[in-house]
Amino acid sequence: MTTPPNPPNDGSGNLYGGPPPPDQPAYGAPYPGGGEPAGPKNDGVSIAAFVTGLVCCAPIGVILGIIGIRRTKDGQRKGRWAAVTGLVLGVLGILAWIGLVAGGVWIFNNAITPDNAEVGQCVSIEEDDGEVTMLKKDCSEKHDGEIVAVDELDSETAKTAEEQQIGYCTEILSEGDLTTILGRDDIELQAVFEDPNNVDDGDHIVCYVEATSGDLDEKVLD
Repeated sequence: MTTPPNPPNDGSGNLYGGPPPPDQPAYGAPYPGGGEPAGPKNDGVSIAAFVTGLVCCAPIGVILGIIGIRRTKDGQRKGRWAAVTGLVLGVLGILAWIGLVAGGVWIFNNAITPDNAEVGQCVSIEEDDGEVTMLKKDCSEKHDGEIVAVDELDSETAKTAEEQQIGYCTEILSEGDLTTILGRDDIELQAVFEDPNNVDDGDHIVCYVEATSGDLDEKVLD
């Protein structure tokens, strides 16, 4: 009797041509679950950069954006777009904050209040619902008015100034300055206090002239 030849074996216990073990896919069959092996995952740092950039956490957005760009280099992880966007938004946010701070400093340095007003200052004037805002202006540039008198009030003069206002200004102005002001029809005399509704001891009255039409481009009083 002839013994049949042993069937080929691949070394794993499977006979060539036989069915694969239950836990091993057949040659050419897809991996369990379907599709190819998973690719690079989304980078959490890059997504965080994008989110912080959107919510105006500018410095954090810049830092995370830089880290995210490095982590997503050469396709190591997905989400490079989020890192770049977060970085750009963060930089824009920082620039906006710098602009706001610079604007605030400029206003602080140029704002005129009754307690720091000085005679001879030329000003731009904004009035809103009885509130007067003054900013320093160069007298050679176009401006709205000029401060002509400043007086610190005591308990006696505070009541008089509150009642008379413009009349009080005419009393503290020199005769020559008052004549110059009243002799012009393109300006009018005005007055302002720290708090017009509560003038008290230690407050200041600021007397100023304001252009009635157009702008001024030179000093009213020498």
